[in-house]
Amino acid sequence: MNSLYEINKRKEYQAGLRQAFELPMPEGLRLDLEELMADDETSAAVKETLTLWRTVVGPFTNTIAYIVNNRLILASLPNIIQDDSNDGDTMLAEEMYDVLQRLNKATAKAFIATVKGRSGCVESLYGAIVEHDEKAFVRLLSDTRCDATPLARLCRSCWDDVQTGFTLGNENLSHYLDYMSEFPFDRDDRDEQDFHSAVQQMQPDWQQIQDIDDPDIDANLEQYFRDMRTFYEANFRMCAHFYQDSYGDFKPDERLLLDGILQCPEAQQILAVEATEQEPTAKAAEAEPFLLPKDYFDWNNCPNMPTEYFYLKKSVRDKGPLILTDLINYLADMGYIEDRATVKQLLAYRLTGRCRPEGGLPAIEWRGKNGKSYELIYLVRYLSDRGDYKKMRRFFVGPEWVKDRDSSYANAADTEFRKRMSEFYPEACRFVV
Repeated sequence: MNSLYEINKRKEYQAGLRQAFELPMPEGLRLDLEELMADDETSAAVKETLTLWRTVVGPFTNTIAYIVNNRLILASLPNIIQDDSNDGDTMLAEEMYDVLQRLNKATAKAFIATVKGRSGCVESLYGAIVEHDEKAFVRLLSDTRCDATPLARLCRSCWDDVQTGFTLGNENLSHYLDYMSEFPFDRDDRDEQDFHSAVQQMQPDWQQIQDIDDPDIDANLEQYFRDMRTFYEANFRMCAHFYQDSYGDFKPDERLLLDGILQCPEAQQILAVEATEQEPTAKAAEAEPFLLPKDYFDWNNCPNMPTEYFYLKKSVRDKGPLILTDLINYLADMGYIEDRATVKQLLAYRLTGRCRPEGGLPAIEWRGKNGKSYELIYLVRYLSDRGDYKKMRRFFVGPEWVKDRDSSYANAADTEFRKRMSEFYPEACRFVV
């Protein structure tokens, strides 16, 4: 082990974490904001929106993006580079270069190491990133005919951060709003609904304030900043719920920064939800039968949240949603999980990463034979690409966990259970007496 390298890598990560939280911005923009806030003619609505972004939304979302891009994606790197669900969306070399420039050097190096090409290709690509030489980077990918598919998959998984927003600039905001308004969203997810609505509202606002000669320009600006606040709040709720749902994946020093923001009154106000608004939805969900839609596996995965689900084997996915529905209903019928639609929907998401349930992601109670975890271990070992037993212990509660070497206990699962699994997925779960 190269301890000095690891120490320097950790120091780089910690420095970047602190910088992300402090919300760095170009000097010119910082001065413009200070001048705007000090101007007596600036309306209260504008000042409130800018203050909310500077003190709550910006630091929180930027810190979350930093952690996802520089640590959580690396933790799931093998699975992400094997996920071909978005390969139809080509990523240009220039676009990959822009993403890599926003990452820590150690993260960029790990990303580039996935490129397959001639000897020295990886080292040269990394050197181009360090030297900020975009032309050399693009030329290397073209001239050496490198296979940059894994790199593109990793770059596509990265979240937008404040740097991305600064690069976007006002001249591209219209294109960004058009893109986001057309982006598919889950109509059953309240956070995504709110974000989509906020984007759609900002589109006409942005067009109106382009005409500075409009006699209503002041009123239009006022409305624009009011709707921008709604946009910020929707974005903040999405990031906050991701953090709360994945809390166990964050380290103590990261939680210290993020929890501090969540505890401030402005953040609490954004996250406040009337319990009466959710109760009817929850009751209605319990009454619905569980059946996955026919195009379930045609929908894109959620590569930006790889810590929330397992990666099913291709042979399992190829069997389609009806078999998976039968499996989940079987688990409920046999008492391994609670027989409720919401629990089944959550289990489907934990297994596949598709159709994320609205709100939080509570742990699923697993009721194994004789209180053991063997049947659950069997599922994780034989249905997922990589038996991730750390995720298993986060996603489920209730059984008696084994001390170590989880996979070795899979075949200790109940005989009838193993036989039934082989009927669902004969390629992945071969029955052995």
